[in-house]
Amino acid sequence: MPLIDDEGNLFGVVNVIDALAVVLLLAVLVAGIAFVGVLGNGEPETRYATVDLGGQPDYVADRVSEGDTVRVDGSSHNLTVTDVYVTPAMDGGGGNQSQVTVRAEINGQTVEIEDRDEPVFEYAGERLRLGTELAIETDDYTATGRLTSLEPDGSSLAVDETPVLIESTISERTADEISENDTVTLGPYTTATITNVQLYPIGGDQYRALVGTELNTHQQGSMPTYGGQTVTVGSQISLSPDGYDLNGEVVRRGSDQEIGNSTTVNAEVKVENIRPEVADEFSAGMTETVRGETLVTVQSVDTEAADTVLESESGEIFLREHPKNEDVTLSVELQTRQTDTGVRFHGDSLRTGDSVVLDFGTTTVSGTVTQME
Repeated sequence: MPLIDDEGNLFGVVNVIDALAVVLLLAVLVAGIAFVGVLGNGEPETRYATVDLGGQPDYVADRVSEGDTVRVDGSSHNLTVTDVYVTPAMDGGGGNQSQVTVRAEINGQTVEIEDRDEPVFEYAGERLRLGTELAIETDDYTATGRLTSLEPDGSSLAVDETPVLIESTISERTADEISENDTVTLGPYTTATITNVQLYPIGGDQYRALVGTELNTHQQGSMPTYGGQTVTVGSQISLSPDGYDLNGEVVRRGSDQEIGNSTTVNAEVKVENIRPEVADEFSAGMTETVRGETLVTVQSVDTEAADTVLESESGEIFLREHPKNEDVTLSVELQTRQTDTGVRFHGDSLRTGDSVVLDFGTTTVSGTVTQME
């Protein structure tokens, strides 16, 4: 039997034109099924993402705001910024940089994938997962960040106020400028507020500063973060209120107050081998006062000749009175803080044998604690 007979039938049964039409229809159906299997089984879905944009120039950070929208050409997919968190950058990048994190509503689709129990979420033709790079491009700025969370709800970032105590060594100029209620402000965002300041002289026109601060932190997991880094005890914080910079270490988290309870301790401080004119500066009633707070009060002064060591020509060693210099013993009342581990003075632990710096305004001396009551 011929393949196609005189009437155009295939094998004498089916017209060849009809057969070709059936084959074409089957091809279209198979292709359609395959196409749907790859791209066409998506269901519209909305997810909420946290995107860490990292350090951004201030001119970009100033422009990122709620309501910024990105639309994907030829698609119903879009991204809208619903919350913004900005702090100073702590990564040492320098320059005018701010750390920016946003929360975004993402309208995409869920797609069924073979061998997966749960559908995956796609946006702009790409599957979104933690760590994915995500671009935000508007008429005003372009920024790219890393996806750190993707959830079915929640348009706001987990932001809270975290009190901390920061310890820093500052100059006399900074000590004159720093004060309670100073703020760190980036554009419309207040990221930190200084709540209290305690200054202790350490000599050389420098102070140990214990600065209570309330940080506007972003909660990631169980830990607060600020400036892109975790706030734990020992972490470094850089703040720049108007007029000065403050760089220090977090010594307490969860409280902006110095540890311990305020108390007083009577002690003797020996200042050795000083010139007579310096020794004459000391008198009962002198005080060390910082910002109106009296930290040390001299109760009495005892002066005696200082010792000096002499060596003879034969190499013998002799202890003799110094012909001019004097030793001064100051009986003082110290403003201290009592803790579970002992007494603290000038923001540091205090024990017999420790050296302390005392600043009485007209003179600053370093002495050794010889007795504590």
